[in-house]
Amino acid sequence: MPNSSATDTPLATYATAAQQRAYIAAMKKIRAARKPGEPVRVYVCASPHIARRRQWEERLAKIRHRLPGVELVQFEDVFTPENYTEKWKDLAPTFDGLVVVGATKRGLKGHVYRLGEVARLEVIDIVKAGKPVLLHARKFGLVPFVDCKIHRVGEDRLRTKVTVPDGWDPGDYEPTLQAALRALRPRNVETETERNNDSPSHLAHPFAAPPR
Repeated sequence: MPNSSATDTPLATYATAAQQRAYIAAMKKIRAARKPGEPVRVYVCASPHIARRRQWEERLAKIRHRLPGVELVQFEDVFTPENYTEKWKDLAPTFDGLVVVGATKRGLKGHVYRLGEVARLEVIDIVKAGKPVLLHARKFGLVPFVDCKIHRVGEDRLRTKVTVPDGWDPGDYEPTLQAALRALRPRNVETETERNNDSPSHLAHPFAAPPR
């Protein structure tokens, strides 16, 4: 785990350099394998309590802004409380990634987010599939789980505590976040055709950083 004590600067990530390199390599493979015109579907994991808040549509708009062209799938779009358990195992493999909207006790100042039992299991399934999982924090925006500290809490009812590093800067995208956003970016058929026909390979920038 990175150590910031030498410089007393806030920690920007809880991931080691090796973990970040492996994550970025995995995201590049996802990006390279995506075909032009192929739709990208991301499941938004949020408790009913959060999804019923007045600010929910605003929260969704912020997520959608960072994932242009991506179909955001919510619980009520595909599930009911009665069929969720049965349908999740069939639908989970069709999702290209997961955005988790967790609860924090400190509002905008919060660094620690708590996920319930269902969210915890959803995260595990998508991570096992090798797909990007991002936390949407009110203060920081999207943060890859790989950069967070993950701690299991509870005994009978297992939950997950996710800590965003104090030094995470939403205005200075970490390479892991850049890689995840590129992995989730749909490939436009027309853009790909123009690039392949008109642009020399050494001038093409398929992994250009997203606009700030």
